[in-house]
Amino acid sequence: MLIWLLADSDTGKFAAFKNLLNSFSAHYPEIKVDFRVMTRRSMWRNIFAHLRDSRNRETADIMELPQSWTAVLAKLGLLAEIDRVFEAFTPVRYPDFLKKGCSTEESDIAFSAPWWMEAPVLFYHPEEFKKHSLRPEADLSDWGGFLSVCERLASGNKKRGFYPVLCGAGRLSAAYALPCVWNRGGDLFSEDRNRCTLSRDEAVKGLEDYLEPALRGYLPLFGETVLEGGPFYEDSAAMVIGTRLPAFPAGRKSSFRPVRLPGARKKEQILSYGLAAASGSPRLKEAGLFLKWALSADSCRSFAPAFGAFPCLTQVFEEILENSRGEEVWREVFSSPAPAPNSAVYPTAELLLDKALWHASLRISRQAYTREDFLRELIIAQGEIDYLLSLY
Repeated sequence: MLIWLLADSDTGKFAAFKNLLNSFSAHYPEIKVDFRVMTRRSMWRNIFAHLRDSRNRETADIMELPQSWTAVLAKLGLLAEIDRVFEAFTPVRYPDFLKKGCSTEESDIAFSAPWWMEAPVLFYHPEEFKKHSLRPEADLSDWGGFLSVCERLASGNKKRGFYPVLCGAGRLSAAYALPCVWNRGGDLFSEDRNRCTLSRDEAVKGLEDYLEPALRGYLPLFGETVLEGGPFYEDSAAMVIGTRLPAFPAGRKSSFRPVRLPGARKKEQILSYGLAAASGSPRLKEAGLFLKWALSADSCRSFAPAFGAFPCLTQVFEEILENSRGEEVWREVFSSPAPAPNSAVYPTAELLLDKALWHASLRISRQAYTREDFLRELIIAQGEIDYLLSLY
């Protein structure tokens, strides 16, 4: 049985998955299991390569997917109905906001099962803030205040290699950018989901807000991921934009504390990931046994928390939340959840926005960034997304 696993900026995820796989194999030694790690882009390409040539291009028996991919892959007939593979799957055991990510827009039939989730927040170092007489809740309430905090931290720190803020994943991405777009009243799609709105003023201004720390030199581009840990992060930054608590060497607790990402938006980005079985797999019985094992309360209790994420199973999610540092902040974030849309077009839209942000990052690093270039790329992306919307 082959499992495709999404690449992650924290290698702790793969150590946790190997532990999960070892425990499964100990109970089912007759089932031979292998797994491969793929980036989102490479997995997307491999899935569609199999769709075009199923005889010569292999696919996995089980795939870890962003839940926003479920609808398009189910519509293409690539995913098996979960309850036919894993009969014990019960949607009521998960938070309501995750249920739409399990099916298509037109049906309640589940094609993926929620596994783990994360949410972008801002982590800050209390000692650095105290040193500069900064108040996290008050001074980080909006994006302008956040930039002012960055300016004060930058001017008041002469350490070599110090930055006011780091990006936890090491790069700019759509997942972190959308809250800034929402702050400005914009969004990726119109309310009726019939048009892409990337080039509207609200969306463009929100994306420019997101780029501003990098443009001002407050945030480094193409850096190492904070999630890998290491001894230097406490001295190298006062804040981290991320979805998980920055890691530190074994035996040490992180000094960082979470607050909401600055801004007046009324919803919070939730990134959720699920497990799905390939409809054409000849090993659906074995796939069902693995899903039952991986999605059990005990497995959820040990897997996601091992790399700083949250399990999707409601009971276990509540347990982890109660023991989390900054519990009240996480509860505030998860009380107004906005998961990525599980629509046929969203995965491509996200990839195109990631591409535009990558190109903007390259231009910023070369000191060649212009608003006109960025806007032109957004207009092109919007045209491609609108074309796809017209097809679906």
